[in-house]
Parts: sequence; C-alpha cells; structure tokens
Amino acid sequence: MNGNWYSWSIGSTPNDYVLAWRHTYNILLNTGIDSTRLQWVWSVNRNDYGQYTAEEYWVGENYTHWLGINGFNGGSSANWSKWEWPNEIFDNMMGRLHKLSSTKPISLNAYATVGVRTGNTTDVQSKNEWLRQMCDYVNRNKIKMASYNNVDGPNQDNMVFGGTHGDVIWNNFKAYSAYRNCLQSNDWIEPNITNPRLITDE
Repeated sequence: MNGNWYSWSIGSTPNDYVLAWRHTYNILLNTGIDSTRLQWVWSVNRNDYGQYTAEEYWVGENYTHWLGINGFNGGSSANWSKWEWPNEIFDNMMGRLHKLSSTKPISLNAYATVGVRTGNTTDVQSKNEWLRQMCDYVNRNKIKMASYNNVDGPNQDNMVFGGTHGDVIWNNFKAYSAYRNCLQSNDWIEPNITNPRLITDE
C-alpha cells in the first residue's frame, strides 16, 4: 500500500484505501466467517514510496488481526540496491508498527535475500550469515510468522531451498544450511494436524 508500483496506488488516497478495507472487512464479517477461517493481515513495505506514509493507511485495531512487513535484501543484484542485514531492513518499520498497535502480532509476509553481496557472483557464506541473523532477528523481536519468498527473480538468486545455490542437500534439494537449521530448531510452531491451514500466533 505504501508503494507506487501498483495500479491501485496511483490516483488513490490513504482514505480511499482505509474505506475500501473496512468495507470489505465488514462484508466478510457479516457472513459469519470467524478468525479460525479467515484472518486479516495489514502489511506494509519496509520503506515508504510515493507521497504517503504507512501510518496514513492504518485501518485501525478493530480491522486487522496482524501487522506485517515486506522487506528484501537486494545486495548488488541491481544498481539501486545494496547489501543490508536484517536489522537494517526491518528495524525502522518494526518500531513504527509497534507505535500503531502494541497488541497485534507481527508477521514478515514476504522476505528474502540474494547471494550477491558484491559483484555478480553468489557468496554462499554471506547469504548463510544473513539467514542466520534473520532467524535470530525473528526470535529476538517475537515475530510470530515469517514467509520466505523462495522464488528467484531476474538477476536475483533468492531461493534458499531447491535453487541453484546452497551448501547442503536437504530432502534431495540444494539448500542453505542456515535456513534448514532455523526451521529445525524448536522456535517454530508445527501446523495443527487437524487443521493445517489454521493461522495462529499461539
């Protein structure tokens, strides 16, 4: 929402966004769908782009279950990006979200890192260190949900599992050991086997 690369960002105002969000929220609420079947995530980009701030798009405590952030480490994959560690990417917006709500759980709805720290060659060691720091960051900041964007883009080797780079073989696929170790730690909640699609922060 706090970006300028989607059609709905052009020619619209934060007030339009808030009204549309609340209108849609109320329609679905009135169908009787509860939070065990549908949860709302108000998610912002790690930086503001365009003339409006994330705070201007805030829909209010009563209209979302989660607060979220999207953020990526582009490294040297583009002339406009640079290598950034997790705290450099997320700290600012994390603080801003906590000011909007002290009760809603925080999620990272799309995050990823490339492996090219400098030049155009993948640095497996640096990417592993980024992933290790990211795991620590999630735990230290009590982030309740994190969704890695495991898709390579043009000139971007984002993948941590099943891609062309990595330092281990995991379930027959090339992967990054720091990502595997993070998922195999005791810090993650396994899905509810009776309802694996249920989203919970408990």
